[in-house]
Amino acid sequence: MVRTPWVHTERIQAALKGERGIALVAVLGFLAVMSLIAIGIVGASRTTVINASRGLVRVQAQAAVESAVAQAIAELVAANNLVPDILAAPRQVEIGGFTVLVGARPEHTKIDLNYADANLLAITFRAAGVDPDTAESLAAAVEDWRDGDDLLHLKGAERRQYEEAGLKYGPANAFFADVAELRLVRGVTQRLFDCLRPELTIYSQRQGVDIENAAPMIRAAAGLDDAANEGKSRRSVISDQVVAAGDVFEIVARLDDTKRNVRRAERVIVRITGNPRDPYWIMNVEAAYPIEEAAKRSCPQAAAR
Repeated sequence: MVRTPWVHTERIQAALKGERGIALVAVLGFLAVMSLIAIGIVGASRTTVINASRGLVRVQAQAAVESAVAQAIAELVAANNLVPDILAAPRQVEIGGFTVLVGARPEHTKIDLNYADANLLAITFRAAGVDPDTAESLAAAVEDWRDGDDLLHLKGAERRQYEEAGLKYGPANAFFADVAELRLVRGVTQRLFDCLRPELTIYSQRQGVDIENAAPMIRAAAGLDDAANEGKSRRSVISDQVVAAGDVFEIVARLDDTKRNVRRAERVIVRITGNPRDPYWIMNVEAAYPIEEAAKRSCPQAAAR
């Protein structure tokens, strides 16, 4: 059978049209893929820029908080046997476009776990909502934890009592190395520890506490009525004393910038040495907000107020 030329030509033209259609579809597909890649790159670049900007804001905020702490330390060092304003009340400082609230208080407005006697320890536990009998037991357990012997205090806890409680350790028979160690003392729950954490220290090295300037819940547990003084300001400073070598202070700096969605707060414990060449020692640095928020959740409402 003889094929006519025009039939052969039509078939070739149809084949060419098909190939051109396939090529067009391939090109359009390629362009679509490239467009998606371009959109992804632009989106990723934008996300990177936003994250970098947010990261920069966080770094700047942290620097502002640390700068406020440094200013407070400088004021304490320069006090030179005077009572600096930073101890009178917290104040706002403007640093790098941020507003930071910074204040300081003597560390001996807190309870020192290594030096407080049984009565003060019991008051402290009662402040967290513990009944008097349990508070006495916890105070005795703290004494047994920190003393250097295995003699059992009345209502206290030595190794045998820890074993009976199913614990695989006993008391350290040494001073607390960190406030967090209190959580290991038999009978001290996480809620109890979280409630008391802001008012505990190992740095004041004093048996007593400046009760006039202690936390309201400690004062209430000690039987001091603040209702009569409601609305009146009570000096949050060391009573009729000055800053001297060896004094320890807690400095808290807070930054809460809702507009830029950044929040920072630090608690810094500093000891004033009186040595011009080495005027202060940083004893501890920690984030303030987690400690404070845990205390609000854990303390009885009356104590929290």
